[in-house]
Amino acid sequence: MSRQYFLVFFLILSGLCGVPAQADDSAVVLMYHRFGEDRYPATNIKTEQFDAQLEVLKKEGYAVVPLSELLSALKGGKPLPPKAVVITIDDAYRSIYETAYPRFRKFGFPFTVFVATDPVDDGLPAYMTWGQMREMASGGASFANHGASHLSMITKLKGESDDARIGRVLADFEKGRRRLSEELNPLPDVFAYPYGEYDGRVAEQLQKMGTICFGQHSGAVGPGSDRRALPRFPVAEAFADIGEFRVKLKSLPMPVEAVTPWEPVVKENLPEIEITLGKSDARLAELACFVGGQGRVPVRWIEAGKRFKVAPQRPLGPGRQRVNCTAPRNDGRYLWFSHPWFVKAPGLDYKGD
Repeated sequence: MSRQYFLVFFLILSGLCGVPAQADDSAVVLMYHRFGEDRYPATNIKTEQFDAQLEVLKKEGYAVVPLSELLSALKGGKPLPPKAVVITIDDAYRSIYETAYPRFRKFGFPFTVFVATDPVDDGLPAYMTWGQMREMASGGASFANHGASHLSMITKLKGESDDARIGRVLADFEKGRRRLSEELNPLPDVFAYPYGEYDGRVAEQLQKMGTICFGQHSGAVGPGSDRRALPRFPVAEAFADIGEFRVKLKSLPMPVEAVTPWEPVVKENLPEIEITLGKSDARLAELACFVGGQGRVPVRWIEAGKRFKVAPQRPLGPGRQRVNCTAPRNDGRYLWFSHPWFVKAPGLDYKGD
């Protein structure tokens, strides 16, 4: 999402007062990677930015709940509290233990680390140890599967068939799950796609295995969210402005019934999707969609208030792209939906970076 859009969005919300509590059946899930590792700005959050965000969560009355509570609520368990937020962190970098963990303990915030197990087993110095993770488990941390080798699940090796790719990435998924179970007491049946990348075949196989999966596209999570790829708000230096952070915390899930085509891996660079909506109290006549690097793009209604189509205005470059759509409610809150596109270069498989 463009920074210009966030600024406009924040200015709209900042003029509102008395914003009501988030609905009890939804939560905002945040995704971090590194803390205070300024050499890696794309995945890092500066320490002062992180401190400011934690203060907002505490002082503005957000209920930071364990990921397990969200998963239970999605399966029909106990409803979530108002203003529910879940904190997740990918990869298991050492700065989680050294920088983030002491702060989470100070605030009493639970959090979940999606662990890529091979770098931990290999003792790479940038990663935590199993002992450090066991220590954190006694202080509010939980752990979940991020695969063993953190490989892209949509990239084929040279000469590899698609069936072979599926077998290889699922074997990596199983290895990560096994190693976590040997070392920790991880959350079962939950997975975060490395790089946020997935395709229909991988998602279908994991769904058949009873796995709830998370991506890296934006939006809030509710009962109607697609469990093949639940959204999370990535939080890094470029998207850590405190006003933008407040906007993310106040978002609500858009009631999307279908996305056609749902397949996120595309060969064309002008992909179009049709979105079917359920009942909503949003002002859908004001629905707006934004494509990364292009700003606002047209929305074409097929059936007013029910079905619309959206596409980029200009060709997308190879790599990870997405479209974000929002619609306001009368109370000033915005419903949010995001769909990723993983664009392959002509004649080549898309390579994750």
